[in-house]
Amino acid sequence: MSREIKKIAIYPGYANMLKDQLFDLNSEVGRQLRGLPVLQRYIALRNLLAQQGIELHTYDMYSDLKEVDLWLMLEMSPRRYLFMARHLVNLKKVIPIIIEPPVVLPWQWRYINYWPLLHPAVLTWSPELVKGSQKFFKFHYAPFLFDLTKYEHYRSKPKKNLCVLMQSNKASQVKGELYSLRREIIRYYEQRGDGLLDLYGYGWNSPNTRHLGPSTPFYTPLYKGIAEDKWESFAEYHFVFCIQNSIPAGDYESDVFMAMATGAVPIFLPPADVDEHIPADTYINYGQFKNMDELTEYLRSIVGTEKYEEYRRKGWEYLNSEKFQFTVEQFAQEVYRAIRSV
Repeated sequence: MSREIKKIAIYPGYANMLKDQLFDLNSEVGRQLRGLPVLQRYIALRNLLAQQGIELHTYDMYSDLKEVDLWLMLEMSPRRYLFMARHLVNLKKVIPIIIEPPVVLPWQWRYINYWPLLHPAVLTWSPELVKGSQKFFKFHYAPFLFDLTKYEHYRSKPKKNLCVLMQSNKASQVKGELYSLRREIIRYYEQRGDGLLDLYGYGWNSPNTRHLGPSTPFYTPLYKGIAEDKWESFAEYHFVFCIQNSIPAGDYESDVFMAMATGAVPIFLPPADVDEHIPADTYINYGQFKNMDELTEYLRSIVGTEKYEEYRRKGWEYLNSEKFQFTVEQFAQEVYRAIRSV
C-alpha cells in the first residue's frame, strides 16, 4: 500500500443501502432481499478491513468527504460519475467494482478500456480483462454464504413439483442475453400442460415491468408470485433452473450454489470456464441436451434414484471443499488485494 488508508467510503448506488444498511442483515434492504446472500459479502469485507485498522462505511456516514482516503464504487454509470464530480472526488481515489455483465449494464462495458486510465484499480470477474493487466483485479462473483446447520432441514422438505424457475422478467438487446431463454423454458412447460414447472419472481403477470429495464409484460398460468424466502422455496423442488443474465467467462451468479445448499439439483447453462470452478457432477448442464423434451425426460427418470442423490451429494461436498472459492471471505481478500495496490 503506497499511501496510508484509514477511511474508505463505499458508493452502493441504491438509496436503501445508505446509512450503513449495506452492512446490516436486519436493515430494510436486508429484509427486502428475502434471503438472497448479498449483504454478507460487504459485511465480510468490512470485518477484514477493521482487522487492518481501516474503517468502511457508506459515504453518507462521513460528515466530511475530504476525510475519505479511498472510495469503492459499485458499478459505473453516468449518474455515479456525476456524483463524484459534484463532490470533487479525485477518481484516482476510486476503485470501481464491476458486478453486472454487458447485457445488464452496457454503458460501463462500452468504455471498459478507459477505466484503468481513470482509476488506480478496477475489480472484475472477467479473466479476459485481468489477463496481462496491472490495473484490473480479479474477484470471484457471486460470493456466497450458507448455513451448514440448515442443510438437513432443506434436504428433507417435501417437494411441491419437479422444477422451479425463480428469476425476474427482464429483457436486453445486447448479444448474449439469456432472458429470452427463460421465457422459452416457461412457454415450453406451459404448453406441455402437465404443470412440471413453477415460476416465481418480479415482473411476471404484470403490466409494470419498467423497474426491470427494457422488458415487456409476460403472462403465464405457471406463475406463483414472489417467494417469501428463496432458500425455503428452492428446497421445495427437485430441480432449479439457473439461467443467468448471460454467461461470459468468470461470471457466476448465486442460484446454482443456493440450489446445491438447499438439497436441490441445479439445471445450469454455464460459462465456458466452468470446469475451472464447478465440478461437472454437481449440476445438470442444460447445453448438453438436444431439446427440452430430452431434458425433461431425463429429469423425470432420475428422481428417486441413486443418480439424483449423487448430484445432491456431490453438490454439497463441493460447497464444503477447498475447490469452492466463491466465498465471502475470498471476496473480501480479493477486494483488499486491490486496495493494497493503491
